[in-house]
Amino acid sequence: MMDLNSLFVLANVSVLPAWLLLVFAPSTAVTRALVHSAVFPVVLGITYVIGIVTSAPTGSVDMGSLSGLTAAFMNPHMMLVGWVHYLVFDLFVGAWEARDASRRGINHLFVVPCLILTFMLGPTGLLLYLVIRYFKTRSTTLVEVA
Repeated sequence: MMDLNSLFVLANVSVLPAWLLLVFAPSTAVTRALVHSAVFPVVLGITYVIGIVTSAPTGSVDMGSLSGLTAAFMNPHMMLVGWVHYLVFDLFVGAWEARDASRRGINHLFVVPCLILTFMLGPTGLLLYLVIRYFKTRSTTLVEVA
C-alpha cells in the first residue's frame, strides 16, 4: 500500500484534470462527460468511504466540539480523509459554478478567477462567484434554471 503522503499527492493530482477542464475547456464534450457527471464525485466518494472505514479511530469521535474534531484530525489517516472530503466538495461546487454561469450567460472569463479560488480556498471562490452572479443577473436565488 502507498504511504499517506503519496496518497495525498495522488488525491490532489486526481482532481487537477477536472479543474483544468473547467477553466480551459468548459463547454467540451469531455468536460460534460467527466466533470459534469457523477464520475469524480463517485470515485472520490468511494475513496472517502474506504478511508473512513479503514482509518476510523477506535472509540467515538466527538463531532460536537472543536477539541473533538482537533483530536480526530491529529490522526494523519483522518486528516487525509478530511482532505478528500474538501476535494470532492470543492470540485462539486466549482462544476456547479461553471454550469450555472453557462446557463445564465455569464462570460466564462468572469468565472475563471472564481474556479481558481474555489479550488484553492473553497468558500472564497463560491462567494466571489455569487457576487459576480448577482451583479450580472441581479439574482440571489440558487434555484436551477433550465
